Amino acid sequence: MGTTVGRATIRDVARVAGVSDGTVSNTLNRPHLVTPETRDRVRQAMATVGYVPNAAARALRVGRTRTIGLVVLDVGNPFFAEVAAGAEQTAIEAGADIALFHTGLGEHTREQRLLHRLAERRLDGLIITPNDVDHPLLDTIEQGGTPVVVLAREVRSGRRSAVRSDDFLGGVLAARHLLDNGHRRLAFAGWRHDERYQGATRTAAEAGATLSWLGTSGAGLADGLAAGRHLTGLDPHQRPTAVFCANDLIAAGVIQVATLSGLRIPDDLAVVGFDDTDIASAASAVELTSVRQPAADIGAAAVRVILDDTAGHRCPATDVVFEPYLMVRESSVLGEWSRGPVADAPGSEGPIAVSA
Repeated sequence: MGTTVGRATIRDVARVAGVSDGTVSNTLNRPHLVTPETRDRVRQAMATVGYVPNAAARALRVGRTRTIGLVVLDVGNPFFAEVAAGAEQTAIEAGADIALFHTGLGEHTREQRLLHRLAERRLDGLIITPNDVDHPLLDTIEQGGTPVVVLAREVRSGRRSAVRSDDFLGGVLAARHLLDNGHRRLAFAGWRHDERYQGATRTAAEAGATLSWLGTSGAGLADGLAAGRHLTGLDPHQRPTAVFCANDLIAAGVIQVATLSGLRIPDDLAVVGFDDTDIASAASAVELTSVRQPAADIGAAAVRVILDDTAGHRCPATDVVFEPYLMVRESSVLGEWSRGPVADAPGSEGPIAVSA
């Protein structure tokens, strides 16, 4: 007679899989201690006998929930969607889950409330793109035993781990590309404190060009539409001839307004985005030149830092930095253009720097 579904025990799983009870327990709670082949056999046995782990009881027993919190600024942003996909895949392979939350750029009150709630939860780790990388509540969460990794932000104080791309370099690449194509009046659409803005500003200044700032309150399509309306309302003889946008959503908004206003892309206005999401190559009216950062790899790396921390394998603070590169498309180049990176892209899109 078969085992009643939902009432099977670890002993039933072990018998069917041909392993010890301890191996089944390790597969559930410490999968890194079990070979992939054995894990697959145990999971197949679990399915065969209908074993359903009691997550709450397991968390109390081992002191861990196997749940990693992921807090992003905007779940509707394709970049963060790709980050979440990479994080979830890596977590699943390690026998963990991802709990996804979002705050919003500049939404300090919402972020404060969320961090208070997360400080009370039993998470194995927290990955977050914060408005403030040194927020006191992040210290509180860490002091409670939950490791924190800052996502897509630089932590200059070195107080906690970070996984990011080199945004300053991304700004340099975007500005240099526009300068090389003859532009001397540039603009940046985004938030002023961004490293992308800093990189572009320095590069323009070194070339004797001007770069004006089109401030946005957020990072979505609506912010790009607002930036586009401001840009197209300027005197045509003084208006920037090229704009570098903090992300692809903002760039798509700028292109939409500029096109509806009768401006030709890139003849009258060259546009460069950031992230190189699907919007850049497929979802925009004009194929968008964009600075690419490997979103899924960034999410996966952040989870690995958390897993290493919970296993006690890393130093107190780790900085994992991925190198961005520019994907050139028709939104920024007049006449003949060649789709692809301006330089050889990293073959594995691996991190260019890891420091502790």
